[in-house]
Amino acid sequence: KDLYIGLSKDAKIEAAEPYKYETPIVYYGSSITQGGCSARPGITYQSIITRRFDYDHINLGFSGSARAEEAMYNYIKDLDMSIFVYDYDHNARSIEELRDTHEVMFKAIREARPELPIIMMSRPLWILNDSDQARFNIIETTYKNALANGDKNVYFIPGPELMKYVETDGTVDGCHPNDAGFWSMAKVLGDFLENII
Repeated sequence: KDLYIGLSKDAKIEAAEPYKYETPIVYYGSSITQGGCSARPGITYQSIITRRFDYDHINLGFSGSARAEEAMYNYIKDLDMSIFVYDYDHNARSIEELRDTHEVMFKAIREARPELPIIMMSRPLWILNDSDQARFNIIETTYKNALANGDKNVYFIPGPELMKYVETDGTVDGCHPNDAGFWSMAKVLGDFLENII
Protein backbone atom coordinates (compact mmCIF):
# COMPACT_ATOMS: atom_id res chain seq x y z
CA LYS A 1 0.00 0.00 0.00
CA ASP A 2 2.93 2.35 0.71
CA LEU A 3 6.18 2.94 -1.13
CA TYR A 4 9.28 4.32 0.52
CA ILE A 5 12.55 5.34 -1.08
CA GLY A 6 15.83 6.30 0.54
CA LEU A 7 17.58 9.50 -0.47
CA SER A 8 20.75 11.27 0.62
CA LYS A 9 20.20 14.36 2.75
CA ASP A 10 21.58 16.58 -0.02
CA ALA A 11 19.62 14.87 -2.83
CA LYS A 12 17.32 16.87 -5.09
CA ILE A 13 14.26 15.69 -6.95
CA GLU A 14 13.89 17.78 -10.07
CA ALA A 15 12.55 17.45 -13.59
CA ALA A 16 15.01 15.73 -15.92
CA GLU A 17 16.79 17.67 -18.61
CA PRO A 18 14.79 17.59 -21.86
CA TYR A 19 15.85 15.10 -24.50
CA LYS A 20 17.88 16.41 -27.41
CA TYR A 21 15.24 14.80 -29.66
CA GLU A 22 11.89 15.17 -27.91
CA THR A 23 9.56 13.86 -30.63
CA PRO A 24 9.86 10.16 -29.84
CA ILE A 25 10.73 7.08 -31.77
CA VAL A 26 7.75 4.73 -31.46
CA TYR A 27 8.43 0.99 -31.22
CA TYR A 28 5.68 -1.60 -31.71
CA GLY A 29 6.06 -5.32 -31.26
CA SER A 30 6.20 -8.42 -29.12
CA SER A 31 7.69 -9.26 -25.72
CA ILE A 32 11.07 -8.65 -27.36
CA THR A 33 10.05 -5.03 -27.91
CA GLN A 34 8.57 -4.95 -24.41
CA GLY A 35 11.98 -5.94 -23.03
CA GLY A 36 11.17 -9.40 -21.72
CA CYS A 37 14.26 -11.25 -20.42
CA SER A 38 16.44 -8.15 -20.07
CA ALA A 39 18.09 -7.92 -16.65
CA ARG A 40 16.64 -4.44 -16.11
CA PRO A 41 14.69 -1.82 -18.10
CA GLY A 42 17.80 0.13 -19.05
CA ILE A 43 19.20 -2.80 -21.04
CA THR A 44 16.39 -3.05 -23.60
CA TYR A 45 17.55 -2.07 -27.06
CA GLN A 46 15.31 1.01 -27.04
CA SER A 47 16.77 2.26 -23.76
CA ILE A 48 20.31 1.81 -25.06
CA ILE A 49 19.40 3.78 -28.21
CA THR A 50 17.74 6.50 -26.11
CA ARG A 51 20.94 6.98 -24.13
CA ARG A 52 23.12 6.88 -27.24
CA PHE A 53 21.25 9.64 -29.05
CA ASP A 54 19.45 11.38 -26.16
CA TYR A 55 16.25 10.51 -28.01
CA ASP A 56 12.86 10.04 -26.33
CA HIS A 57 10.89 6.89 -27.18
CA ILE A 58 7.55 5.18 -26.66
CA ASN A 59 7.62 1.42 -26.14
CA LEU A 60 4.48 -0.33 -27.38
CA GLY A 61 5.73 -3.86 -26.80
CA PHE A 62 3.06 -6.36 -25.80
CA SER A 63 3.95 -9.85 -24.64
CA GLY A 64 1.95 -12.25 -26.79
CA SER A 65 -0.53 -9.56 -27.77
CA ALA A 66 0.90 -7.50 -30.64
CA ARG A 67 -0.85 -8.73 -33.77
CA ALA A 68 -1.23 -5.56 -35.85
CA GLU A 69 -4.85 -5.14 -34.81
CA GLU A 70 -6.74 -2.39 -36.58
CA ALA A 71 -7.35 -0.58 -33.29
CA MET A 72 -3.60 -0.54 -32.61
CA TYR A 73 -2.44 0.78 -35.95
CA ASN A 74 -5.21 3.38 -35.94
CA TYR A 75 -3.89 4.49 -32.54
CA ILE A 76 -0.24 4.44 -33.62
CA LYS A 77 -0.73 6.40 -36.83
CA ASP A 78 -2.01 9.39 -34.84
CA LEU A 79 0.88 9.50 -32.37
CA ASP A 80 3.33 12.37 -32.44
CA MET A 81 6.46 10.51 -33.52
CA SER A 82 9.58 11.09 -35.56
CA ILE A 83 10.37 7.45 -36.50
CA PHE A 84 8.32 4.24 -36.36
CA VAL A 85 9.96 0.85 -35.77
CA TYR A 86 7.86 -2.30 -35.91
CA ASP A 87 8.50 -5.96 -35.27
CA TYR A 88 5.57 -8.08 -34.15
CA ASP A 89 6.65 -11.14 -36.14
CA HIS A 90 6.71 -13.50 -33.12
CA ASN A 91 3.18 -12.59 -32.06
CA ALA A 92 1.47 -13.33 -35.37
CA ARG A 93 -0.11 -16.71 -34.60
CA SER A 94 0.61 -18.11 -38.05
CA ILE A 95 2.43 -17.32 -41.26
CA GLU A 96 -0.96 -16.57 -42.80
CA GLU A 97 -1.85 -14.08 -40.07
CA LEU A 98 1.45 -12.27 -40.58
CA ARG A 99 0.84 -12.20 -44.34
CA ASP A 100 -2.68 -10.82 -43.82
CA THR A 101 -1.64 -8.03 -41.45
CA HIS A 102 1.94 -6.89 -42.05
CA GLU A 103 1.49 -4.86 -45.22
CA VAL A 104 -1.97 -3.69 -44.13
CA MET A 105 -0.45 -2.08 -41.03
CA PHE A 106 2.35 -0.50 -43.03
CA LYS A 107 -0.05 0.99 -45.58
CA ALA A 108 -2.37 2.37 -42.90
CA ILE A 109 0.47 4.20 -41.16
CA ARG A 110 2.07 5.29 -44.42
CA GLU A 111 -1.21 6.74 -45.71
CA ALA A 112 -1.60 8.79 -42.55
CA ARG A 113 2.09 9.76 -42.35
CA PRO A 114 3.56 10.00 -45.87
CA GLU A 115 6.97 11.36 -44.76
CA LEU A 116 7.50 9.31 -41.60
CA PRO A 117 10.60 7.06 -41.58
CA ILE A 118 9.34 3.50 -41.03
CA ILE A 119 11.72 0.69 -40.10
CA MET A 120 10.61 -2.94 -40.34
CA MET A 121 12.50 -5.68 -38.56
CA SER A 122 12.09 -9.46 -38.69
CA ARG A 123 12.54 -11.71 -35.66
CA PRO A 124 16.04 -11.31 -34.22
CA LEU A 125 17.48 -14.77 -34.76
CA TRP A 126 20.89 -15.69 -36.15
CA ILE A 127 19.72 -18.98 -37.68
CA LEU A 128 16.33 -19.22 -39.42
CA ASN A 129 14.30 -22.39 -39.78
CA ASP A 130 11.77 -22.82 -42.61
CA SER A 131 8.99 -21.07 -40.69
CA ASP A 132 11.28 -18.20 -39.70
CA GLN A 133 12.33 -17.82 -43.34
CA ALA A 134 8.71 -17.75 -44.54
CA ARG A 135 7.97 -14.97 -42.05
CA PHE A 136 11.13 -13.13 -43.08
CA ASN A 137 9.96 -13.30 -46.71
CA ILE A 138 6.59 -11.75 -45.84
CA ILE A 139 8.21 -8.77 -44.12
CA GLU A 140 10.73 -8.37 -46.91
CA THR A 141 7.87 -8.42 -49.43
CA THR A 142 6.13 -5.55 -47.60
CA TYR A 143 9.38 -3.63 -47.81
CA LYS A 144 10.01 -4.40 -51.49
CA ASN A 145 6.43 -3.49 -52.42
CA ALA A 146 6.85 -0.14 -50.68
CA LEU A 147 10.05 0.53 -52.61
CA ALA A 148 8.36 -0.48 -55.87
CA ASN A 149 5.61 2.03 -55.10
CA GLY A 150 8.20 4.81 -54.81
CA ASP A 151 8.45 4.98 -51.02
CA LYS A 152 11.76 6.64 -50.16
CA ASN A 153 11.46 6.55 -46.39
CA VAL A 154 11.00 2.85 -45.61
CA TYR A 155 13.73 0.55 -44.31
CA PHE A 156 14.20 -3.13 -43.49
CA ILE A 157 16.63 -4.68 -41.01
CA PRO A 158 16.78 -8.48 -41.25
CA GLY A 159 16.65 -10.34 -37.95
CA PRO A 160 19.96 -12.19 -38.48
CA GLU A 161 21.64 -8.81 -39.00
CA LEU A 162 20.32 -7.68 -35.60
CA MET A 163 22.16 -10.58 -33.96
CA LYS A 164 25.41 -10.33 -35.90
CA TYR A 165 27.51 -9.36 -32.87
CA VAL A 166 26.39 -12.32 -30.74
CA GLU A 167 25.18 -14.86 -33.31
CA THR A 168 23.64 -17.84 -31.49
CA ASP A 169 24.56 -16.55 -28.01
CA GLY A 170 22.02 -13.72 -28.08
CA THR A 171 18.89 -15.30 -26.62
CA VAL A 172 17.80 -17.02 -23.41
CA ASP A 173 15.50 -19.51 -25.15
CA GLY A 174 16.03 -19.34 -28.91
CA CYS A 175 13.54 -16.46 -29.06
CA HIS A 176 13.95 -13.72 -26.44
CA PRO A 177 17.18 -11.72 -26.49
CA ASN A 178 19.37 -11.78 -23.41
CA ASP A 179 21.36 -8.69 -22.41
CA ALA A 180 24.00 -9.39 -25.05
CA GLY A 181 21.26 -9.84 -27.67
CA PHE A 182 19.68 -6.52 -26.75
CA TRP A 183 23.09 -4.87 -26.98
CA SER A 184 23.60 -6.33 -30.47
CA MET A 185 20.14 -5.14 -31.56
CA ALA A 186 20.83 -1.67 -30.17
CA LYS A 187 24.19 -1.48 -31.93
CA VAL A 188 22.80 -2.52 -35.33
CA LEU A 189 19.63 -0.42 -35.14
CA GLY A 190 21.51 2.51 -33.61
CA ASP A 191 24.13 2.52 -36.38
CA PHE A 192 21.26 2.38 -38.87
CA LEU A 193 19.44 5.27 -37.16
CA GLU A 194 22.49 7.48 -37.40
CA ASN A 195 21.82 7.82 -41.13
CA ILE A 196 18.18 8.78 -40.51
CA ILE A 197 18.63 11.10 -37.53
